[in-house]
Parts: sequence; structure tokens; C-alpha cells
Amino acid sequence: MLALVTGANGFIGSHICELLVAKGLRVRGMVRKTSDLTWIRKLDMELVCGDVRDSGSIDKATDGTDWVFHAAATVRPRDPKDYEEVNYKGAKTIAESCVKAGVKRLVFLSSTAASGPAVGTMFPTTEEQECEPVSRYGRGKLKAEEAVLELTDRLHSVVVRYPAVYGPRDRDSLVLLRNLKRGVRPVFGGTFSVVHVEDAAQGAVLAAERDVESGSVYVISDGGTHTYDQMAEVAEKAMGARTVRVRLPDWAVKAAGQVSEWFSREGAIFNRDKADELTQECWACSPAKAERELGYRPKYDLERGLAETIAWYQERRWL
Repeated sequence: MLALVTGANGFIGSHICELLVAKGLRVRGMVRKTSDLTWIRKLDMELVCGDVRDSGSIDKATDGTDWVFHAAATVRPRDPKDYEEVNYKGAKTIAESCVKAGVKRLVFLSSTAASGPAVGTMFPTTEEQECEPVSRYGRGKLKAEEAVLELTDRLHSVVVRYPAVYGPRDRDSLVLLRNLKRGVRPVFGGTFSVVHVEDAAQGAVLAAERDVESGSVYVISDGGTHTYDQMAEVAEKAMGARTVRVRLPDWAVKAAGQVSEWFSREGAIFNRDKADELTQECWACSPAKAERELGYRPKYDLERGLAETIAWYQERRWL
């Protein structure tokens, strides 16, 4: 059994590679020539260079594979057009290549940004609801899902949607944690769900292993709902930090996103698009279908997950 992971060196992709190798599968990781291989360099796996916008390199990567996990994506493009160029067109190219290669299962890693925010915590988003994304990233991911699912009669495909993913190797969460360490607790947005990266990887691999219908979509989360206040309290306890609570109104969050975008040369994780998502009232989602059909069970609640993540950061002097 040979599994290809695109974006293999990335935050989620590297954890999927680790899990597949631990399960005894042959793993091929697709990376770019300029990719940082820190997290996968010591893994017993094959590496190939490719770009999701280059069909020739994709065909070489998918050749002879049984499973494909498409984790490569852009979340911080310098040009907003890349949400479509990389996320949508890239997924379409991967899916078409999988058809030609006779791949047995494609698992596409998507986001709850594709489905849009929930009505409230009592009505978390599910796989069955009508999708109403509020950001360019979400709209790009939804188009990518549609491109993959259009081929379900010729390619056994499964989509997994994640809320915010956190855990070891994630640099994006550091901004909030460093603010807390400095004594400032920024509070904004409403309620949301999260998932630890090891649970995210578990959900993706289960989507390949289980005998489920082609075209199935699954939400993978920790099953809880949280606020930034609650998340900060858990993190402060783990770090032994004391903070001053600063409530940021929506207009301030959006203004900060604009400023961050202006001053970023390489694309910022916090930009106008992300601000549009963060100012929504509720991003709660339910993993009930994944629990029922995949046998998915999250290993990490927020307390354990954040404590272990912070300890990992501290060991490496990131925090």
C-alpha cells in the first residue's frame, strides 16, 4: 500500500505522514523544491518535488499510489487570487490525476470555512447543511470540494473538514500565546470549535481506511465549543501567566487585518479574509457523523491539547 501526501512537510501533512509510517504503510510525500523538511526529514518515506499547479509533476507523484491525501493549500496568499489558483485549481488537478493513476481513495483536507458559520452553539454546522462561506478562503475551499466531488463516479473521494487546528509545529497559534505571556489577553469573536493536529491526522487516515460511500463529507473536531476567553484561561494556567483582558470590537479586528495585510510582504495568516471569519458569532461544528461512520474518537480535549502544545513550544524556546 502506497500513500501520497501533498503538502507533506506542512503542519497537518507532516502529522499524517508520521501516522501512516507508524501504521507500516509506504509513504510518498510531495513537497516543493524550497520546502522546509524539518518535520519529515527523519521519517522512512519517499520524497518527490511537485507543485499543485503543475499537472506533469502531479502525475509523477500520483503514479502507482493507492491512497492520496491532499493536504497542500494556501492560507496566507500574497495575492488573494491564489485562494482559487492554488486551493481550487490545485484540488481539481490532483483529482484528475488520481483518476488517470487509478488511485483507490482520495482524501481531500478541507475546512469548516467552506460550510460557513453556525447559527449558534445549539445548532453546530454539519455536513448536510447548505454551505454559505463568508471568506475568500472558504469560497475557494468550497469550490475545491466541488471539483473533487464531481469525479466521485470515477474516483472514490472523501472530504474531511476541520475547524481551527492547533498543536505542536503550529506557528500561527504562537501570536495569541505570546500576547498572553506578555500579560495581554485579547478577546474577540464568539464561540468556535477546534481540533488537535493528531486528531486531525487520525480523522484523515480513518477516512481512507473505512469502507464509506464515495463523496462522503466529514467534520473532524474535538466535539466541544469554546471562546477566546476560555482558551486564554486554559493557556494562562498552563503557562502560569497573569493577563489583562482587552476586548477588541469587530471594527478593530477588521482594521488590524487590513493593516497586517498591508505590511506583509509574503502574505499574512491574519488578514482581511481571516478577520471576516474571526468576527462571526459562532463557528461550532459537530463531528457526530465521523464518530458514527468512521469510528472517530478525539484523543484531546482543549485542556490536555493546549497544555501539551505549550510544553512543546517551551521545550523548543518558541514561547
